[in-house]
Amino acid sequence: MFTVVQKPEIQYVGQFYVYGSEAKQAAPKQAPRKQKFVLPLVRPRQERRIYVDPVALCGIVVAVMMLAALAIGALQIRDSWHEYDAMGRYLATLKAENVALEKNYRDGFDLEEIRATALTLGMVPVEEVKVIPVRVSIPEPAKSDTLWEQISWFVKGLFA
Repeated sequence: MFTVVQKPEIQYVGQFYVYGSEAKQAAPKQAPRKQKFVLPLVRPRQERRIYVDPVALCGIVVAVMMLAALAIGALQIRDSWHEYDAMGRYLATLKAENVALEKNYRDGFDLEEIRATALTLGMVPVEEVKVIPVRVSIPEPAKSDTLWEQISWFVKGLFA
């Protein structure tokens, strides 16, 4: 009833085509178009627009401020270290002066002479002094009112 017809196999022309072998068609000549206005010889400069992200700009400003604070802090620390070194040298000179003054003070008096003077005035050494123990009784502190008693006394005084 039905017959099945197979389609023929199509081979493309490109298989046998060599570029440059086709015939060129004659194109009609176009008349040159007349311009309605004359273009200027100098091209106008194109405007370049740079878009700045406000968040990035704020970040840059904060970074510059932090750098400035870091530099100022470094200068202050350097000055503080110079002051610290100066105070260390001053302390060393004061300690040396204190040692010299203490030596001069110790050499300036004779302990035996002071002891002899004290004995002639009637003073006695600590070892020879008689020690008498004295008993002292401390009385009990008076009973103080509690906070609640003070408040009730205050309220009674208000309404009396």
